[in-house]
Amino acid sequence: MQAISLRLPDALFFDLMAQAKATAQTQTDIIRAALANYLKRHAPTKKISAADLAAQFAGKCDGPSDLSTNPKYMEGFGQ
Repeated sequence: MQAISLRLPDALFFDLMAQAKATAQTQTDIIRAALANYLKRHAPTKKISAADLAAQFAGKCDGPSDLSTNPKYMEGFGQ
């Protein structure tokens, strides 16, 4: 386990001491729980790609199996 040092404003420190005494917890346990809760709430969300969004439609249509690789399907495209 890693150790860290931090500076707290007096008011926050005294609130922490009071909470620790009232709940019979250590200051470390309170800080650890508060930090874990903060990080859980502010964790970056996974970005969803276009492929993820379109995955439900993959394979739903009939068509040639070589549509993306056979140049004959591109004849006359853009004219």
